[in-house]
Amino acid sequence: MESFQKVDITIIGGSYSGLSAALSLVRSLRNIVVIDSERPCNKNTPASHNFITHDGESPSEIRSKALLNLKEYPNFKLQLGEVTTVQKQGTGFLVQGKGFEEIQTDKIIFATGLKDILPEIPGFLESWGKSVIHCPYCHGYEFVGNKTGLWMNEAGVYEHSKFLKHWSKELTVYTNGPIQFPKEEQIQLEKEGISIVTEVVKTLIHNEGQISAIQLQSGKDIPIEALYTRLPMVQHSKLPEGLGCKLLPSGHIEVSNFYETNVPGVYAVGDMASMFRSVAHAVHSGNIAGAMLNRSMILS
Repeated sequence: MESFQKVDITIIGGSYSGLSAALSLVRSLRNIVVIDSERPCNKNTPASHNFITHDGESPSEIRSKALLNLKEYPNFKLQLGEVTTVQKQGTGFLVQGKGFEEIQTDKIIFATGLKDILPEIPGFLESWGKSVIHCPYCHGYEFVGNKTGLWMNEAGVYEHSKFLKHWSKELTVYTNGPIQFPKEEQIQLEKEGISIVTEVVKTLIHNEGQISAIQLQSGKDIPIEALYTRLPMVQHSKLPEGLGCKLLPSGHIEVSNFYETNVPGVYAVGDMASMFRSVAHAVHSGNIAGAMLNRSMILS
């Protein structure tokens, strides 16, 4: 086991945003360590899309290439493990956890992401990231014209449904219970020709994550090939909040335009601090945070 007693910057989370920040920083001559538990939110996704030069590659391939680039720099270290505590220590921070010895660091970048709360319905988890999807920009092209559903039961369902119809004209809203959105939205959906199914769902029928039907509690099967979702999300890690980072009403970490939190010396990148959930945006946010953190260290 290696010991990192003192580094300039510790990045907690080793997916796209964390590794992008790492590249900016090692090229800025900073000694950094990335701590990663290897539990990315897109682990089930077979292919990543809408990211130039990498369209159609698997998430693991993109990450592996990023690590190959980073390992060319002697001031980069990757530590597999899980951070359990981050505490203020003097002008810096003390990072402790499982799988590594404690780290003294001047600055922190959180890249720990969000966690989707999946319904406990058979077939949902198995199909997540494959045919149960969240983003038409990431996955919509592959399902154009298919029988499509939207798993949503909250205000805003009409706007989101109309948006998704750009990719799939044959769209049905599944509420999995009594309607909870305004009556006016229900009327708008009906005018748009979008069906609403309120019956509780029993299971998603699928073959290795590719859904073919939604089975209702009554036993009826409705053919379907793609299911978009609007699921509740929470911060994957409670460490930022425990350190004093402010949360927005949406549950995201509050950050500046340069991804600095309200806690001096602490940054947050990726979807944990933004409504955008894509590889391209994760890389963008990490690149900016790394560059601006280095700049602030030089000028302070």
